[in-house]
Amino acid sequence: MHPVIRVICFLLLSGFVVFGSVYELVLGLLIVGSVVLVKRFQSLELSLRIIKRMKWFFLSILVVYLWFTPGTPLVDFNLPGIPTLEGMRTGLLRILSLILIIFAVNYFVTAIARTKLVEAIIWLLYPVNWIGVDNRTVALRIALVLELIPKVQHIVLDIKQDYLEQSIESSKENINTNKSFVREKLSAASRLVEQLFIRVVDEAINMPHEKITLAASSNPPIIQWAFPVFLTGLFIWVKTL
Repeated sequence: MHPVIRVICFLLLSGFVVFGSVYELVLGLLIVGSVVLVKRFQSLELSLRIIKRMKWFFLSILVVYLWFTPGTPLVDFNLPGIPTLEGMRTGLLRILSLILIIFAVNYFVTAIARTKLVEAIIWLLYPVNWIGVDNRTVALRIALVLELIPKVQHIVLDIKQDYLEQSIESSKENINTNKSFVREKLSAASRLVEQLFIRVVDEAINMPHEKITLAASSNPPIIQWAFPVFLTGLFIWVKTL
């Protein structure tokens, strides 16, 4: 499949799933599940690892929807601030949508070689040239950000391990010296953020200069435009159910 078509299919699927109902979610799950199992089964491990790291983010989404969505209380208590059934449904729908998009990214986007991805983004961003923005520069920066994400993840894991070791040592010291536990935790967290910033900046400075040669972006074959058209029609049909 042409990289431009692949990126368009990913954007369409993400848009319909994020702004759709449970029917669009189920359809997206069937599409992504069948494609990943057939073509990119090895990407499941990476997707599951990312999802595990985002567990607290998912929990925060659920909490926000549970307590700030009006509706029927989950428990029959006449008290303010009770979680609602509608909030639980909406929160779970949003979380499952994000999980599905993570799986979709691993097939539709990360499976594309960097040069091909840049060429596809250049092709899609061509209209921004009309307003004076260089689409080639924007596309290259997007591709570089996508490439740096795994490196930043490794940096975060290293710093997190150091933070846990320091936290254990600090806890032992607090027992002996009776220091403020909360103040020590805040201080350790600030050091963690500082180390992360320094490591990311150093990684950016020490990156090797690599010349990227971009070939002239070819137009997708006309026959392949049937994929996004069919995908759009399928989601519109499900939306009418």
